[in-house]
Amino acid sequence: MVKNKLTKEETIELLFKDKWCKIILDYIYSIEPVEGYNWQDDWDEIKMTKSDLKGLRMAYNDIFEMIQDLDPKQYKKLDEILRKKFGHGLFEADQKHIKRVTKIVEKGKISNKEQYYLLREYFERIWDMPEYKETAKKIEDILFTFEKIKI
Repeated sequence: MVKNKLTKEETIELLFKDKWCKIILDYIYSIEPVEGYNWQDDWDEIKMTKSDLKGLRMAYNDIFEMIQDLDPKQYKKLDEILRKKFGHGLFEADQKHIKRVTKIVEKGKISNKEQYYLLREYFERIWDMPEYKETAKKIEDILFTFEKIKI
């Protein structure tokens, strides 16, 4: 058995996240094109291995953070595009994102780099929001502990 072979569920996740990310990147770069840059040139061809899925999960998280900077009208338009294509939009994706963050915070520790980046990105979004002060402190402590051990 090949170690990096994907399960059926992982293959479905990989294909979904690949399509989801491409639609978002198309939209973002249609709003703010970068002269001489085509994001598709940098998007590696998917090789259907576990390592590609891990990288795509990180890219998915990074891209999700990018959309937080859209203005409300742009956010709504992107949400409409995703709903037409996938049957769900950004709100549902954000809830899944927050659920994963909550599980890590409840556990009190990070198990891998993917979780580290997920938590760090969420922390960067909430650290200065008074209503998230307690959560931000917990996340900061978890990140600090992981960085001491792993970095």
